[in-house]
Amino acid sequence: MTLSANKALQKNITLAMKMMLIFIVGGQFAVNAQAVINKSDTLNSKPFVDWAKVHAISLQDPDKATNYKDLQPVKQIIGNARVVAMGEPAHGLHEPQAFRNRLFKYLVEQCGFTTIVLEAGLAESELANTYVLTGVGSPEVAAKALTIGNASPENIELMKWMRTYNVNPRHNNKIEFLGMDVELVGYPGDTTSRHTAIDGVLGYLNKVDPQSRAKITAALLPYINRLSAAGYTALSAEEHDRLSIILDDIIALVERQRVNYVAKSSIAEYEWVHRLAIAARQTDQIVRLTPPDVHGGIPPDAWMTVNTRDAAMADNVIWILNNLANGKVLVYSHNAHVKNVPTTGSVWDAFAQAPNAVGQYLRAVLGKELFIIGTSFAPSIKTAQPGSVDLALLAVDKPRFMVDLNSAAAANLQIKNWLAVKRPMEANQVSFLNLQLSSAFDALLFLGKSTSPR
Repeated sequence: MTLSANKALQKNITLAMKMMLIFIVGGQFAVNAQAVINKSDTLNSKPFVDWAKVHAISLQDPDKATNYKDLQPVKQIIGNARVVAMGEPAHGLHEPQAFRNRLFKYLVEQCGFTTIVLEAGLAESELANTYVLTGVGSPEVAAKALTIGNASPENIELMKWMRTYNVNPRHNNKIEFLGMDVELVGYPGDTTSRHTAIDGVLGYLNKVDPQSRAKITAALLPYINRLSAAGYTALSAEEHDRLSIILDDIIALVERQRVNYVAKSSIAEYEWVHRLAIAARQTDQIVRLTPPDVHGGIPPDAWMTVNTRDAAMADNVIWILNNLANGKVLVYSHNAHVKNVPTTGSVWDAFAQAPNAVGQYLRAVLGKELFIIGTSFAPSIKTAQPGSVDLALLAVDKPRFMVDLNSAAAANLQIKNWLAVKRPMEANQVSFLNLQLSSAFDALLFLGKSTSPR
């Protein structure tokens, strides 16, 4: 590709990638709020703050904790949930990932959880899951495959712990590490093609049906090297239609040949490859819905792109729960995804319609079998909003803690009304979400100050 052609492609930066990167790189495309921190301005938060000072579950520093005593009350409020969804206020920070690791270890050892699911590509997570189940591969390489940035040290540490757990012969129920997201196709403007899901399907077909594999490979030849952030969206409408038909045909083939393919492999291999084919189509559907860029802004119709991505992630979680997880699941993702309310506030108010979140789709399927934890830090001076969730939690004056919002709402009418009002909550350290706590989360986790990745 010539330099001029490459520059032309970069002009076709997709909003889908922009919206994914709002979460991935900490709000690069978000707008700064103009408010300043005023710790005394809690805007009627006092009843909630006073209640939380007494009833909040104080938590140990996850880097220094020596036992699980402080997590016993957390077990009680989670109850019999089959899925616990923990949010993070920004990607790449140490504290929420460190607490996530500690929480997952406790849930595995004390509560019957067997699977962790991250906001990472489903297809790309196969390396991580293979490592924790078999020891084949490298946790460092597997962690790098989960992101378009640097590998997370916390993910590497968790994989190593999970592998050690699985090696122990006393643990008959092995634990798994998976992703729920669509295919990562790189930063906006990137021309590096990525097609892990398709590669997985073709590798499987080479084993069970070489003839069909050859036909599909030939059909994909005009497209396979163009499946990148820039190249995918540069396809003409006619080209994209043909690609979508090929992806649909792959799924139809796999489904039509289920009996034959299972006989030549295993039910587990077949189900995984069938899901990979669906994952490839999920990415295609999201790119297809992406509206043209608007002078670097956010097109109002982009809510459909975000909506479709969250629906796909939720669908993948339900598939994992029903097909792979021999137990309960911890989902770890951005607060904007796990919450059980539409996405509004700051940059997201540019949408013509508030998109739905993963938590809403999961709640519709799981009901009370889903427990959602939103996570907050002490707010930054650039984004602290008067009356915000973060300022109220800061006023509780504890280094780190969790509050059960269901118990708080039941405490008195003032607190119930406070929780029912839409209020800002910091996101990505440069912007904020507007949400109703009583609907968005079942519990709130406060982790004090945030630090950069280690």
